[in-house]
Amino acid sequence: MINRNSRRGLNGVPPEFTTPPPIDFDTEEMRGSMQKILSDNIGEFVVVEFLIGTDRIMRKQGILYFVGTSYVTLYDDDSNNFIVCDIFSIKFVYFYFPGQRPNRNYNLLPSNNNINGNNQR
Repeated sequence: MINRNSRRGLNGVPPEFTTPPPIDFDTEEMRGSMQKILSDNIGEFVVVEFLIGTDRIMRKQGILYFVGTSYVTLYDDDSNNFIVCDIFSIKFVYFYFPGQRPNRNYNLLPSNNNINGNNQR
């Protein structure tokens, strides 16, 4: 069982987010799967790219907090919230060395000054 209070990157503060019991992905069927790779790296800082539809990539970043069979949970330590993400939309996962982070926050959506739906280009 994972000790949620000892996860790296959470500044020693016990998170208050409920997840089911950890899943053992160390089975013959799951070896080499995305779930197994991610579950082996819980506590690491990641940027995850998701394919939305057929041609849109969306990125989310955070500390890998939980891996389920169909979703992952990231902890965004900048805004102190959790992001639950569909595992089947994941295309790429970037792992960072300890203390390193991307140059921008991918969890912030771009501002949209287009309130009425009119694209002015």
